Amino acid sequence: MQPDPNATALVEALSGSGAAGGLALETLRQILDAVPVRVAVLDRDRRHIYGNRPYLEMVDRSLDQLVGRTLGDLMGDKAMRNMAGHVKRALAGHIAESEGWVQQPNGEQRCIHRVYAPYRGADGAVVGYFVILQDVTDRRQSQDDLFRLAYYDPVTGLANRLMLLKHMADYCAEKEPFTLVIVDIDRFADIRTSLGQAFANELLGDLASRLGEQGGAFDLIARVSDHAFALLVAGPCDRPAVERALEELAAVVRSARSSSGAAVFMSASIGVATAEPSHERPEDVLRDAEIATGRSRELGGGRQSWFDPAMHAHVVEQIRLEHDLRGALSRGEGLWVAYQPIVEMVTGGLAGFEALVRWTHPERGNIPPGVFIPIAESTGLVVALGSWVLREACRQIADWQDKRAPGSAPLFMSVNLSARQLSDPGFVEVVREVLRETKVEPAWLKLELTESAVMDKAEQSIRLLQDLRTLGIKLSIDDFGTGYSSLSYLHKLPIDSLKVDRSFVSAMHHSEENRAIVRIIMDLARLLGFDVIAEGIETSADANLLRALACDYGQGYHFARPLPPADAEKLLGGELPWQAPW
Repeated sequence: MQPDPNATALVEALSGSGAAGGLALETLRQILDAVPVRVAVLDRDRRHIYGNRPYLEMVDRSLDQLVGRTLGDLMGDKAMRNMAGHVKRALAGHIAESEGWVQQPNGEQRCIHRVYAPYRGADGAVVGYFVILQDVTDRRQSQDDLFRLAYYDPVTGLANRLMLLKHMADYCAEKEPFTLVIVDIDRFADIRTSLGQAFANELLGDLASRLGEQGGAFDLIARVSDHAFALLVAGPCDRPAVERALEELAAVVRSARSSSGAAVFMSASIGVATAEPSHERPEDVLRDAEIATGRSRELGGGRQSWFDPAMHAHVVEQIRLEHDLRGALSRGEGLWVAYQPIVEMVTGGLAGFEALVRWTHPERGNIPPGVFIPIAESTGLVVALGSWVLREACRQIADWQDKRAPGSAPLFMSVNLSARQLSDPGFVEVVREVLRETKVEPAWLKLELTESAVMDKAEQSIRLLQDLRTLGIKLSIDDFGTGYSSLSYLHKLPIDSLKVDRSFVSAMHHSEENRAIVRIIMDLARLLGFDVIAEGIETSADANLLRALACDYGQGYHFARPLPPADAEKLLGGELPWQAPW
């Protein structure tokens, strides 16, 4: 076949060997040799008629050695066949592109972007084609890095939440049923705080590896939060098979170790949800699985829960109540403080009150403390709520001191302190400001803390209690005997009182052993220099027995229920309905 005259003229011009050269073509040739892109021109028979310097370096040929040879001559028939489709499109007058990894002569893998474009003669007919090759390895690696950052967890190497949602979206688009399992490590924040982030990351890495070994049962394993993993199972839900897998997962969590072999006891709250027609988005399935996980956590952790719609309704109700509680707190509407009298057991006189927060909802009426206090605790609202109660109670006791019976001892006000407040570094300053604002004598205020709140972080709690004690206020351990106090810490606590839990008081009449428990608590309190308050006194028999045991103070329905401020104020004059000749 005779060479195309246009192609011959082009190669002569670009090579600088023909009369068709000139300044413009010389400039073009230098540009083509300088750019970091490989350019070649081939005729309709796929024979090279030109290649720029980078292209010649790639094929390790001079221009004279290149011209007239096909790609097959240079790189073999396989390379020729791989590009046949793109060449055909270019010769048909279209532009074709492709991108892929190519092994270089030195064995290195490089990502090459290829463009095939038609080369037209003066009459517009396609007389050959251009091949433009660009090394995009760096760009591709950057894209891959960005993809990994976007869709994979850097600590465990597992897929992340976005990748999980992408997979679930694909299943939903194909109407493929699936089941989602969430494995949430219990107390992970405590492990990380106590042993450090590096140790926690080692545990996560080991756990991810162990979960991967269970991969046969799951189609995707992802890390979806700081301490939670998600496992995706495609196909109709086989509940017995999933539950067997859940037992294996619980064992896997318990077996996790750091890279040094160190171990801590770990358990997991596990939640399961299946994709249903009612789920409009993949996020809805994930939401339900996380709700079920939350239910497992509420039940104490280390267990499994399957989602049911009632759980969602409960969560929605909790969110609504949280919203309303925030509004009530910010506006100061609906919240009020009830006051339960605390009685001096020997004389029956009024010693003080315990402040107990109440909430009258504008639409739902009275919301029990057992409903809204846990919401406040879980959301952190309890810090603001507790400060509000403290301020209200202090204002009230300051007002009542001037109204008490002549000659009677000053009343004290007990206010409950939550674990969240105890861990708030600014709490001591809050108490100091409230005392200054309400002009309350510090000795009139007694803060009550639960055993578990104090002992959870004992050393930190002791420091905070010492700071509070420096202000001159009194401190009490509430619900004593129901937590896990250590005697080695109890004598270090700068407290004034122990409050005997109502469960011990109500059980005193059932056996001598129960009475002995109360007696031991009182003996321990006296040994350590504390006074004792018994709560939950329901009957005169309870009161008489506690009086015989030399209990200092008591409160309960036998004396009075928690009272609105106006009713509680009526007791200040000295006429106490529970008093009678002993």
